[in-house]
Amino acid sequence: MNKQYLAVTRGYLDGEGTIDYALTPELDKIADKFANPDKKPQPAQSHYQALAHVEMPVAVGRYPTSRYSLMSLSPQTGRKHQLRRHMAHLRHPIIGDTTHGDLRHNRGFTAAFGCGRLMLHACRVALAHPVTGEPLVIDAGWDDSWQQLMDRFGWRGLLPAYERVEFAGPSGQDKALYHTM
Repeated sequence: MNKQYLAVTRGYLDGEGTIDYALTPELDKIADKFANPDKKPQPAQSHYQALAHVEMPVAVGRYPTSRYSLMSLSPQTGRKHQLRRHMAHLRHPIIGDTTHGDLRHNRGFTAAFGCGRLMLHACRVALAHPVTGEPLVIDAGWDDSWQQLMDRFGWRGLLPAYERVEFAGPSGQDKALYHTM
C-alpha cells in the first residue's frame, strides 16, 4: 500500500529527500493504556518533495513576513504521527499541528487566514484490490479550507486533480429514503 499526503509547512523546504529518523512510540492515555512505556525507538522513513513556496505579509514573532511550503509527503513506514513528527524534526512543522508544531505560528496563521486546522491532507492511496488483485488508486480532493488557502497562496492549478470535489446529481436509487410523510 502506498499513501500520499499534501501538507503546508512553515518555512521554505527545497527539493526532495527521505527522512530516516527513528521514532519513540507516542502513547495515548486511553488507546495505549496497556502498552509498554519503555519501548525503544522504531525505524521510520518518510519521503518528501517540495511543490511550491510562498512568502506572505504576516508578522509572526520577530519576522515581518511568514514563509510556507506546499509539500508532498509519503510515509514508507507506519508510525503514529510519523509525518507530523518528521516534518517537526526538520524544523518545518505542519501548519496547525498543536502537538509537534509551533503554537505561536499556528495562532498567527489562524488569525491571518481564518484556517485553524491541521494542514495535512491524505490525497491518494494505492493498493491491490482485495478480491481481484488489480491496482486500485483512490484520490481525495481538497475541502473548502484547502481550496481557499490554495487561492490565497497562488497555488491554484498546481495539482488540478485535487482542486474540486464534484458530486454527481441524485441517482434516484435512494428516492424512497427521502419521501415526506
